[in-house]
Amino acid sequence: MSYSLEKSGISRTYLIAIIVIIVVVAVVIAAYYTVMIKPSKPSVTISCPLPSNTSVLISIENEPPNSVDPATGFYAGEDEIMTNVYQGLIAFDITSTNVTTFVPIIAESWYVAPNYTTYIFYIRHGVYFANGDPVNATTFWFSIYRVIIMNQVDASFFTNILYNGTEASITGYAIPWGVCHAITYATGNNAFITNKTLCAYALANILSNFDVHNTTIQKIMEYPNQAIVVIDPYTIEFKLLQPYMFLLQILAEYPASAVDPVFVDQHGGVVPNQQNTYMNTHTMGTGPYQVTQWVPGEMVVLQANPNYWAAKLPSSESNIMLTPPKIKTIIIEYTSSANQIISMLDSGKAQLMGPLAIPALSPMYLSSLEQNPCLKVVVEPPSAPTWLFLMITLDTQKYPLNITAVRVALAHAINYTEIIDTVAPGVGIPYVGPISPGMPFYNPDNLPPYNYDPNLSIEILRELGFKLTLPNGTIINPNGQPLTLTLTYVSDDPAQVKIAQEVQIMLSQIGVQLTLNPVTTQQEENLISQPCTAPTYPQMLIWYWFPSWPDPIYQDLVVQTNVKYSGIAGNVACFNNTEVNEITNVLPFMTNTTLVTKYVSTVYNITYQQVPDIWLYAIRQYWVQSCYVSGVYWNPGVLGYYFPLMYYNFTACKP
Repeated sequence: MSYSLEKSGISRTYLIAIIVIIVVVAVVIAAYYTVMIKPSKPSVTISCPLPSNTSVLISIENEPPNSVDPATGFYAGEDEIMTNVYQGLIAFDITSTNVTTFVPIIAESWYVAPNYTTYIFYIRHGVYFANGDPVNATTFWFSIYRVIIMNQVDASFFTNILYNGTEASITGYAIPWGVCHAITYATGNNAFITNKTLCAYALANILSNFDVHNTTIQKIMEYPNQAIVVIDPYTIEFKLLQPYMFLLQILAEYPASAVDPVFVDQHGGVVPNQQNTYMNTHTMGTGPYQVTQWVPGEMVVLQANPNYWAAKLPSSESNIMLTPPKIKTIIIEYTSSANQIISMLDSGKAQLMGPLAIPALSPMYLSSLEQNPCLKVVVEPPSAPTWLFLMITLDTQKYPLNITAVRVALAHAINYTEIIDTVAPGVGIPYVGPISPGMPFYNPDNLPPYNYDPNLSIEILRELGFKLTLPNGTIINPNGQPLTLTLTYVSDDPAQVKIAQEVQIMLSQIGVQLTLNPVTTQQEENLISQPCTAPTYPQMLIWYWFPSWPDPIYQDLVVQTNVKYSGIAGNVACFNNTEVNEITNVLPFMTNTTLVTKYVSTVYNITYQQVPDIWLYAIRQYWVQSCYVSGVYWNPGVLGYYFPLMYYNFTACKP
C-alpha cells in the first residue's frame, strides 16, 4: 500500500523546514563541542629501535686503541678509554665548554704559585684502585716518574717542565730533574749524578720494587730539589724547571693519572725507554670503568667498576666528574666504514657515534642522519674552542715548495668556501692557524683567511717563469718548466678523498698538474716519520691536527712551527724560520700575557706570509646519539665521551 504525505495531513514544505532546523541545530551543537571541548590526544612516542639490554650502551667509533697504558697510549681512541678508566688529581669540568675550568678528583684542593713554578696538591683520603689498593701522594710520584723514565710518546707531556728534553736527547734517557741527586742523597753514591744510565736504571729499579715503607725510597721521594716532592702522605708538590701556565691542563690529561704501583710491579715493572706490554692491554685505575674485554681493532668492553671509591663520597665532597656509572656496560665497536656506522645508528644497534668516528663519518653524511627522528645530530656550540682542524701541509724543504711564492700562489688557488660547503657543511669554519680557533691567543691580529684569487696565483707563477697550461688552451711561459705536484691523503676518509679531488680541479684552473696519492693511515704516519728531505716525504699532505693537551702555545703554535718538531711531531711542513725558532724556543714558558700576545702575533704574521700550511677549515665537533640517550656532554679537554654520566630516557623520543 502506498502512503503519501498529503494523506497524512503534513505538507512537504513544512517537513523540509523542520529537517533544515534540525540540521542547523546539530551543526551548531557540534561546532560548540569541537571548539569548546577539545578531547585530549593520547601521548604518542616514536617507535624507535631500543637497546636489547638497558644495562648496555654501544658506541660506534673509528680509531681503535693500540695501548691503554697512560705511559704509552697517545691517539684519540686511547684517550677516551683511559679517561673512563684512570683518574688524576683534577679533571676538566665536562659541563663547561672551556679548557680552564677544573674540578677536584683525587686531589681535594690545590695551590698554584704566582710565578707558575710551584703547584701543590692536597690529596683526598679514602681513594683506592679497583682492586682495593690505596692511593696517596706516593702514587703520583710513582705514576708520573714512570711515564717519564719509560720515555714513550706520553713523556712529551712533561718535556722541559719536569725533565730536561735537551739532556734526554743527548743521554738517551728522560729522567725527572733532580731525582739523580735524590738517589745520591739517599744512598750516598755520587755516581748516580754523573752516570745517567746508572741513574735511569736505579730509578726504574725503585719503581719496579716500589715499597713506600722502605726508608731509602721515602728519603728519595721527600728530597726537596726535584720535579715531584712527596711532602707528606697526602701532599705532593710539583717543582717545574721553568714557569709554565698550563700545567693544570696537563695534569687533567691521562698521562698524569694514578696507576697502581703494585699492579705494575706484578706485571713487568718499569724499564727505561721501554713499553710494558702487559699494561698496554690491561688496566688498573681508580676510575668508574674497567677494561674487561678487548678484541684488537674491533671492540673494547668497559664494565662499571664495582669497587669505585667515589661511590661512597658524601654529596658535599663529590662533583659531576665523580658520578658513578648509570649504564653498567659500554661496548665500543670500531669501523672505518661510513655505511656501517650509518647502518648501526639507523637500526639502533649502536646508540652513539663519535666524536671519535671522525673522519670515518665526514660531515657529508650528516644530512641523511638528521632525517631520522630516532637520532639526534649534535654540534658543539660556537662558544666552544675548536681544537680540531684540517690543512694541507707543504714540504718547505724541497723544490718547488721551498719557494715561498709558489706556496703563496697555491694558497690563493683554493676555493675554501666551496670546500667547506661541499665537505663540511654546518661544521666547518674558516680559520687562520696555527692556533685552534676559540683558544686563548688565537689570531691576535685578526688576519683574514687566504682569499680565493686564481688570477693572482697565475700571475705569481707567471713571474716565476713556470709553464702553465690553462683549461682554455692558453699557454703561459711556453719555454718554462711545468709545475707538477703530488697530494697525499688518506683514502678511507671520504672528506679527504673529496677535498683531494676538488683541489686537483682547482689547481688545474691555474695550470698546475696535481697527482693524487691515496694512502692508508699507517702509510701516512710512516711517510711523515721520515726525514723531511727524504725523496718519499709527502710533498703536499692533507693533515688533521689537534693538540695533545689544550695549550694553544706549546701544543698548537710551537710544535707546528719550530723546526725541532719537524715531521710527525707536529711541524709536518718542516718549516724552518730562524726568527720563529728563536721565539718558539722560549714562548711556552712565558707568563706575561701581553708579551706572549706580542710574540704570538709575530709568529702568526711570519707563517701567514710564508705559507708552510694551507688551512682548509676548523671542525666544530659533532656526534650522533639515539634520541633516548641522555647525559652526553662535550668538553674540548676530554677527548671522546665520558660515559658515567650517560643514561637512557625512553620518554625523550617525541614525534
